[in-house]
Amino acid sequence: MAFAGFALFILVNIATALAVLASASTRTPVLIAAVFLALFGLVGGLVLILLRRPWTKGLGMGLMIGWALVSIVSAGWCTGLNPGLYA
Repeated sequence: MAFAGFALFILVNIATALAVLASASTRTPVLIAAVFLALFGLVGGLVLILLRRPWTKGLGMGLMIGWALVSIVSAGWCTGLNPGLYA
């Protein structure tokens, strides 16, 4: 289930990136997307882990791992953490 959570985060990240690119007239959509991705990956993962079912634990860990790996591999560009997006 952790792999499914990772794949789910990647799909949501791609959809969010496409939505931001479609409306990239200002920096506001990038900030909204960064907050959304952090809430979805970290808070959503934590909520799933706290449900204490085996499949929700795996899915939650996958979401959190997905957010962390995408942030590290892309140097924060894909999750909105890179300060260069706001300069």
